[in-house]
Amino acid sequence: MINKSTTINKYLMKKIAVICLTIFFLTSCGIGKQAQELKTLADCKYSIVGVNNILLSGTDVQELIARQNVNLGNIPALALGFISKNIPLKADLIIEITNPTNYHAAINYFEYQILVNDQNFTEGTVDQTISINPKETQNVHLELNTNIYKFLVNDSVRNDIQNFISATKNRTQTSAIITIRIKPAIYIDDRLVKYPSFIDIKQELTNSLLLNHSLIN
Repeated sequence: MINKSTTINKYLMKKIAVICLTIFFLTSCGIGKQAQELKTLADCKYSIVGVNNILLSGTDVQELIARQNVNLGNIPALALGFISKNIPLKADLIIEITNPTNYHAAINYFEYQILVNDQNFTEGTVDQTISINPKETQNVHLELNTNIYKFLVNDSVRNDIQNFISATKNRTQTSAIITIRIKPAIYIDDRLVKYPSFIDIKQELTNSLLLNHSLIN
């Protein structure tokens, strides 16, 4: 004679097994989808298309250029910055991302490093969702906030920056090699899974991107 409780237990075990398999399947699909979105992001094309809101020790650099007053020595806050060893630079870097694939690209966190003429300039993290549909182009704003004291105390680097800005005033084109290294990541449950390598965006950045045309015109 078959025990009724045994039959119920077997039924419950089967039901639990089905639920567990369903959860595992849905979770696996979710992870696979996120992994595909992360891989697609690495296949996207990147370009630096603008630099806005450049503040050096609180002074608007683009306004200085527009007013024909581009000598770094004319920024009073720099003197205090050299004493305190804190010269903050803030800027809004605009990166154009084009997804040429037939797949959706997305991340919700990434680390970045910025190099100027192959010298480490700054690094940081961005905790925001970036979502790009197939065949779509989107602009992403990367907010910089770094202390550039160690660069400005170097006479050679400081002169390069001064010449770069002065050339903008004189309508002479000059350039610098900017490299942005991005390491994207995705959250799986509460765990952050990082892409195994950096995505490098290396571009010759001309000083024309420093111009604030609304002030000049």
